[in-house]
Amino acid sequence: MNSRGKAILEQDPEQEEKIITISEKSPEEKLYESLKKYELPDYLLYTGSGGANNWLKLDGAKMFPVARQLKVMLEENVSSIVRFIPACMSLVSVGVGSGEKERILLEELIKKNRTEKPASEKVSIRYYPVDINSHFVDLALEEVKDLPVEKKGIVAFIEDMPLLKKHWHLPVLFCILGNTFCNYEPEFILQLVHENLEQGDLFFFDANLLPTQESGEETQAARKSILGTYASRENVLFNMYPLLQYGMAPEDFDFEILLAQVDSRIGTLCRTRKSLNILKDAEIRIGTETIDFKEGDVIRMGFTYKYTYGQILAFLDICGFELLKAFLSEDRTNVMILAKKRI
Repeated sequence: MNSRGKAILEQDPEQEEKIITISEKSPEEKLYESLKKYELPDYLLYTGSGGANNWLKLDGAKMFPVARQLKVMLEENVSSIVRFIPACMSLVSVGVGSGEKERILLEELIKKNRTEKPASEKVSIRYYPVDINSHFVDLALEEVKDLPVEKKGIVAFIEDMPLLKKHWHLPVLFCILGNTFCNYEPEFILQLVHENLEQGDLFFFDANLLPTQESGEETQAARKSILGTYASRENVLFNMYPLLQYGMAPEDFDFEILLAQVDSRIGTLCRTRKSLNILKDAEIRIGTETIDFKEGDVIRMGFTYKYTYGQILAFLDICGFELLKAFLSEDRTNVMILAKKRI
């Protein structure tokens, strides 16, 4: 599988409609091993009931509107999107969160099914919500309990696609929503999806963009806006949560976020760079283990890419995708893209 541990698929005995992945290492073990290397991967921010609750708070925060704006965009354009999606496709959504976005899609897909398929040809829509946090999968399943869909939740990482795709009923509409696409290296995520989709499957994702700037002042204004959003109190607390949970005080460390320029095959890209900077000697206790930090230590965290619309199209092209439809917001700060593997 990967460095997170071997994955084994098992049926959750208390909920037959959910498949869980059992790792050789618990979230606490992974957190301990990461922090010992002065690393805190972003996926660890979302684990456990605490991580789920923290993300739901951040998702609803006024000062952190990224995911909320994309949800509104989906609501406003869903009927147009579904026109490009064949009836009776299975819906697979990775990083499903609360499942609200997926319900919007499913409701419209159900309408399409009923319109295009007579009762004698009725085929149920199959829905597979996927997340690394079992609490989110439960929420997503609960969100659609009143809809006429066959559903099976999967607790897994997107990197587990080669294993998990065996449980999907083809063809699939494979979704990565809520700006999750931007939290991966672009060629890695696109090549992973490309390798695991079949001809006839579709790929649907969204992204919060870096608008194309016409002047230096506009560029600086855009960068300032991005940093303001990601340095908001709500997002800072979300990123600091693991250290606070295990015994450190807010005055022991500081959260820093910068915008960096990184090279790629298509030119220079904009990417956030996050770190937790230790301000005084401190320790945390995870289970029976203790980690000591010294003043001046730096814990490296994850990142978020800020693409322009043109950069996303360029990566889709070099990774073997054909654009079917793009929905771009009027201010060019948000986009939703429907694509398929190029033949």
